[in-house]
Amino acid sequence: MFRSKRSGLVRRLWRSRLVPDRDGGDGRSKRSDEFRDGSCGSNPEKIPKTELGPQELKNVTYALLKRLKEKPLDALLEAVESKGGMPSDCVLVPQTELRLGGHSASPPFLLCKLYRWTDLHHSTQLKALCHCQSFGALDSSETVCCNPYHYSLLCGPESPPPPYSRLSPSDEHKPLGKSGRNSHPGTSVGSSSSCGRRSHWCSVAYWEQRTRVGRLYPAHEPSLSIFYDLPQGTGLCLGQLNAVRTRSKIGYGIVLSQEPDGVWIYNRSQHPVFVHSPTLDLPSSVRGLTVRRVMPGYSLKVFDYDKSSWILQQGMEPPVGLEGPYDPHSVRISFAKGWGPCYSRQFITSCPCWVEVLLNTHR
Repeated sequence: MFRSKRSGLVRRLWRSRLVPDRDGGDGRSKRSDEFRDGSCGSNPEKIPKTELGPQELKNVTYALLKRLKEKPLDALLEAVESKGGMPSDCVLVPQTELRLGGHSASPPFLLCKLYRWTDLHHSTQLKALCHCQSFGALDSSETVCCNPYHYSLLCGPESPPPPYSRLSPSDEHKPLGKSGRNSHPGTSVGSSSSCGRRSHWCSVAYWEQRTRVGRLYPAHEPSLSIFYDLPQGTGLCLGQLNAVRTRSKIGYGIVLSQEPDGVWIYNRSQHPVFVHSPTLDLPSSVRGLTVRRVMPGYSLKVFDYDKSSWILQQGMEPPVGLEGPYDPHSVRISFAKGWGPCYSRQFITSCPCWVEVLLNTHR
């Protein structure tokens, strides 16, 4: 019997889904025709195991995918099969609620749970990446992107918000909407120089232990990819540098994005990255060196413009345990290896490969 290309794409997408391991793992390396979810609770997007069967999940997924035309299905399949290694377009669907096990779920939640995070509990854990059409979109938008590789998970705060934060704990990590942006003076996204060319908002230096490799790389666009090697991609490719210690664990690397409320990092690799910036340190008389771990698939606001201004106004001392000159407008990021009081490496200059992000703020 003749089967259309669209039907074939839908079947391939269904077979490409992730399945959680029996021991509670994330299922990234395991695929099957069964879908198990042990999450439970009153959260409207937590799907209890006893109420959600594989056939029901398949029916809902097929119904969603069959709404898509051939081109969006191609884009979605390419993103899923390359695990985000290939640039992919937004996959827009009408803003609607799906019914799973008697509970409601959004299209991005369903596909992110199917293809990226089987233990995902709620759509509020997701952050649309800055290049996605759903980034900063209002709830009243008629369409939403359901490309799972256009989303990341939000890193939760490791401590209560400091007193100078104007946001509540639940709102601290939410990106601002497109309307009414409160961009910090001198850091507005898309600002241009007097000659009409977009001025760079940061420069990136790549280091291997104490040795800098290559030149400073200026970032003019709002987002910058830093990676070892990709099937296709633009940005800072560390694999092309004359480097002797570059590790394959850099992989797909990271994405830095300048957003209205600060600078965000998205870890798109398969290994954690470790971050330090002045706005991650807690305000106190003696500040310790705060190094945050960002797991694969997660996003973290690594530089906060408002907090930076507050720190400058207070004239606070550099954190204890920081090696080298203190720059209040720089972010240091190490690939796969941590440093600081909680690690065997006390200084980032002992890490095999790391980058220094020099922000063009207040300079």
